[in-house]
Amino acid sequence: MYMRARDAVQAVALLVLCFAAMQASADAAVAPAAGRRRRGSSGGVPQAVLAAFNPASHGGVDAAGGGNTGTGSRPRPPPPMRRQAPPRSFSRSAYATVLDRSLRFYEAQRSGQLPANNRVRWRRSAHLTDAVPGGYYDAGDYIKHSLTTAQASLFLAWAALDFGTGMATARQTAAAMAAVKWATDYLLNCSATPNQIVGLIGDPDVDHDYWGRPDEYTGPRRAYVWTRAMPASDLLGMTSAAMTSASLLFRKSNVSYADQLLRKATELYSWGAAVQGLYSESYPGYDSSLYATNRYCDKLLLAAAWLGRATGNATYFGEARQWWLAALEEDGGPNVFVSWDSVAPAAAELLTGQAARLGAARVPGAAAYGSFLDGAFLKSWSVADGTSSSYGVTQTPGGLRRPVWSRWGNTRYSCNAAFVALLRAVQLSHTSQTRRSYVAFARSQLDYALGSAGRSFVVGWGARPPLRAHHPGASCPGRPQPCGWDAFDSPAPNPLVLHGALVAGPAGPGDDTYRDKRDDYVTNEVAIDYNSGFSGALAGMVQVLAPAAS
Repeated sequence: MYMRARDAVQAVALLVLCFAAMQASADAAVAPAAGRRRRGSSGGVPQAVLAAFNPASHGGVDAAGGGNTGTGSRPRPPPPMRRQAPPRSFSRSAYATVLDRSLRFYEAQRSGQLPANNRVRWRRSAHLTDAVPGGYYDAGDYIKHSLTTAQASLFLAWAALDFGTGMATARQTAAAMAAVKWATDYLLNCSATPNQIVGLIGDPDVDHDYWGRPDEYTGPRRAYVWTRAMPASDLLGMTSAAMTSASLLFRKSNVSYADQLLRKATELYSWGAAVQGLYSESYPGYDSSLYATNRYCDKLLLAAAWLGRATGNATYFGEARQWWLAALEEDGGPNVFVSWDSVAPAAAELLTGQAARLGAARVPGAAAYGSFLDGAFLKSWSVADGTSSSYGVTQTPGGLRRPVWSRWGNTRYSCNAAFVALLRAVQLSHTSQTRRSYVAFARSQLDYALGSAGRSFVVGWGARPPLRAHHPGASCPGRPQPCGWDAFDSPAPNPLVLHGALVAGPAGPGDDTYRDKRDDYVTNEVAIDYNSGFSGALAGMVQVLAPAAS
């Protein structure tokens, strides 16, 4: 998927467009840009947008995670919306069923030599001659990006570790571990040469001009390689965190593999900390519209936190504290959003959990992390009034929480926040009101994705599910019929069901800004990062709804 360039002019322009969109009619449908190729933002969180909705910028919240210091002026809030009747919640068994489907989606996205037990029978092995075979196709395309592969793998491993009971109850532990290993095998191979990492395979300009089956894709595939002379702290930090989390996941079942992952994670973190900068800015001619991040301190923060958890070395927790302070400075204050571009809230949760396990004295800044989570983070996603008091988090009439400035991948934002909320919830007493607030928020967002507002946003499940997800493989007719742009242009439902895929969802401000059309890559595309927090939140909900956890 594409994202917008990082420079401030475009970020401010995006903010202006978002304010205009907030004032538009809730009945207005969102149409993608003209043409077949996807352009635009897919999850970046520009600092200029954060600053406009940061209470610290208006005299509201201490950037270190403290309480109110005043009210100050605020951006104009979105227009009031009529709320629908409270939606129903789904059952624990429904969450378990959808978790199975969500993990199955990753088998549809596999690249390379497919195993005999791959459950998506319409897929075949593909791209066996890539510079690094294997890995996952990023979204409704065939590029392979190490940043999103790492973020997706990290969240899946995290869920399997901290929601192990939920995974086991849903009988998905093996599937989750297989999904993680498919990613980490690839990431290890991408970084097998010392002081090098393959960050991307596939030229987006070439890839996005192809529509068809992956195994019928012909021609060379470009590999983008970063060396130690090229800063890539964001890519390296995320990959390190993914490998460290996986090392813990495989520690009992495959010690040698866990050791290999931890060694490489340590190496990549050290490289990222020593040669600081953004990967997209160091590669000559790199297309900044393709997953160019806006920050890197949060990725190094997350990497250090995971290394501290895996090794018990308090030095990493001290380094995490310094990265936390640097991340606050980088963003001009707290950042409550979670995506491949923004992971500080996830890191705060991890560090808070380690402080509870090891003692606050072992984790510098523990009080600030907890204050941020139970204050700014929980309040913003619970209140969701679209103003600076909620950091620009708003909601649709049907209940989807989303960034007020975002049109793209909004179910991803809400489910990622739900995942972090549930990770925090299980740290708290069962009688805690804060715990209940976290669980209620997370459940509301999962329920929205599953169809509480009238339609499901999960392919192959629930009422009125997506039928025409932006995904070339699923749009192809049965073999031996050919597949090309005619399949893209067809108004008919996809012939093949991409079970469990979470589509991007409404662009906002209304629930009716979702379009079940194949050419709508803004609201109807799927992606490996979309399903990662979604899967984690589903496992968490299965766990917290267990009778013993009620």
